[in-house]
Amino acid sequence: IMAALDDGYVDTTYMVETGGGVWNMYGRDMKDHNWSRGGYGTLMLPWTLKYSSNIGVSRIIDKFYHDQPEKFVQKIHSFGLATDYKVPIPGYVPGIIRMPKKNKRGQYTNWSKTALPWMSIGYETQIPPLQTVTFYNAIANGGKMVAPRFVKAVMKDGVVIKEFDPVVLREQIAKESTIKKITTILEHVVSQGLGKKAGSPSFLV
Repeated sequence: IMAALDDGYVDTTYMVETGGGVWNMYGRDMKDHNWSRGGYGTLMLPWTLKYSSNIGVSRIIDKFYHDQPEKFVQKIHSFGLATDYKVPIPGYVPGIIRMPKKNKRGQYTNWSKTALPWMSIGYETQIPPLQTVTFYNAIANGGKMVAPRFVKAVMKDGVVIKEFDPVVLREQIAKESTIKKITTILEHVVSQGLGKKAGSPSFLV
């Protein structure tokens, strides 16, 4: 959704039809979590995230990027979700987000019609939790992406012998206006949407 907002294809008043909770996309059924209860019908863009509507999100992304999936994937990369943070802990691996490729005849060799809509809701990618948290942290940080930091300083006998300063990976992952819009939407996911259990009366989530 942030990609579509940042590219100017949609704004927060954009409407999308999600039907009765099941939507056939190129021979496969995309389902919302409440499909057995009749789905959500027509949703305004912010509510696709507030209600976690797979259909709403995937239909928006498929409509604007179906003929140019490379642009969507490049946008996801620009958000830092596949950036190698070089975290010095055992088992760490960076995110993997497949880029569409074409042969000499202009035909996609590693891409299907369903790849984009499913990628838009988190499938078709391998993004570790650390990348996800860093991405959300960048949004909360006004768009500035900072590398995860597990050690602030090393001390010996009460004396600091080495410090690890914050490392900025990207000064701005998206337009300032996009960050403001997505921040408001994400706050509303918690205050009005399905994320209410994550809320707190003590601070903004």
